[in-house]
Amino acid sequence: MYLRSCLKRTASYFGVVLELTLFKLEFLYLSGIFVKSNLKKIIMKRIILVFLAIFLMSSYIDAQVIYPEETDTTTLNQNEEKEDNSTEIESIEQKTDIIYQHDGNKMLVNVKKIYLNDLYYSLPGETKVNKMDQRLVHKIEYKTGKVEILNETAPEIREVGDYRKVKVTRNPDDVEGLIEVAKLEAKAEGSDRGYSTPKTLERSAVIILRRKAALVNADIVLITDKKSYAAFGEIPSLTLYGKAYSYR
Repeated sequence: MYLRSCLKRTASYFGVVLELTLFKLEFLYLSGIFVKSNLKKIIMKRIILVFLAIFLMSSYIDAQVIYPEETDTTTLNQNEEKEDNSTEIESIEQKTDIIYQHDGNKMLVNVKKIYLNDLYYSLPGETKVNKMDQRLVHKIEYKTGKVEILNETAPEIREVGDYRKVKVTRNPDDVEGLIEVAKLEAKAEGSDRGYSTPKTLERSAVIILRRKAALVNADIVLITDKKSYAAFGEIPSLTLYGKAYSYR
């Protein structure tokens, strides 16, 4: 602002000089010193010189003005958001259990229980209980600080369609020397139309048992117990209990 005020004062000064020059020339003209043609040439030269001087000074002053650089607030805001997000994640991790899967995925959950091959958990802020295959989990870091290793290496999980390859036996000698993989149970329920018989229920329970054994890469299942339920007026059901074994 100071430089611009100086420019205005300079322009005013040259304006005064121009007026005095014109007055002087007019006086000389009236006195008969200059002829009309010479007077016009002198006046034009003086006017051109004055405006040229004003133009050059204006350009010089504008070139000397240094405007302050604007602060880039975008980067600052992004950095602040990153710090807030990292702080929020750390706060959530301290209040939840952390599941590390073999594929590198990390889950923030509240672990409820581990039963057979299933891991039951709920997400932070939710009451719904979810279930996942615990064989996919490498380790769990509990919010108490305890670390539990579930599987050192990622196991090879057999497809459910391979359940037909799983054998079923009731003879303990058939599984002698084999490696026990898991304890299983399978429940089959009948129909309210009365079409189910104990044999059909047991056949369905065996299929369920074999499917579960295939999921744990078992080769044979030893049936250890059987319980049936057939109350009058209610849907019948049958439950098979067994142990899954592997040859290797």
